Amino acid sequence: MKKYLLFGLFLGLTSCTTQLYVPIAGVGTIPLEDLNQGRADYVKKCSSCHRLYVPTKYTNIQWMENLNEMQKKAKINDTEKELIYQYLINAPKV
Repeated sequence: MKKYLLFGLFLGLTSCTTQLYVPIAGVGTIPLEDLNQGRADYVKKCSSCHRLYVPTKYTNIQWMENLNEMQKKAKINDTEKELIYQYLINAPKV
């Protein structure tokens, strides 16, 4: 029973990230490693308190406002905030 509960919890947590795009090389001017780090920071820092939002949910300005508001609560330094922001605003527009 405990095994199934843990599996369900894992599945629930990982399902939040499946809608998030995974950066690929050759798109945009931001280095791929920066976008990947921004994605990792977004998943780690933001999902600890609430569900993750797909990057296209908000405008660039709204994302910056959200990050500014949450920076202290999420214990995100300026570098992490910028990497998360770059990840979010460079999402493919579908």
